[in-house]
Amino acid sequence: MKVTYQIEPTSTDRLLICLDLAIEEAKLVKSLVETKGIADKLEIAKPGSKRLANLGRNIKYLEKKLAKVRNQASKRLSS
Repeated sequence: MKVTYQIEPTSTDRLLICLDLAIEEAKLVKSLVETKGIADKLEIAKPGSKRLANLGRNIKYLEKKLAKVRNQASKRLSS
């Protein structure tokens, strides 16, 4: 799975403006990749399980949180 980070500042000043959000984005992307990997394996082993449903909810939560972080970064960088 290819991982793409969207908060890529081009200067030191821009990096410092979004450093906290870039770190948060990296953590969220890592969690998403790991959770999706577990969900894919569980889908094969035990489709329809309660754990799989829980992982699905967790993935949606992480995706929403990631979108929020990226939105915040976009607002900071455009200011």
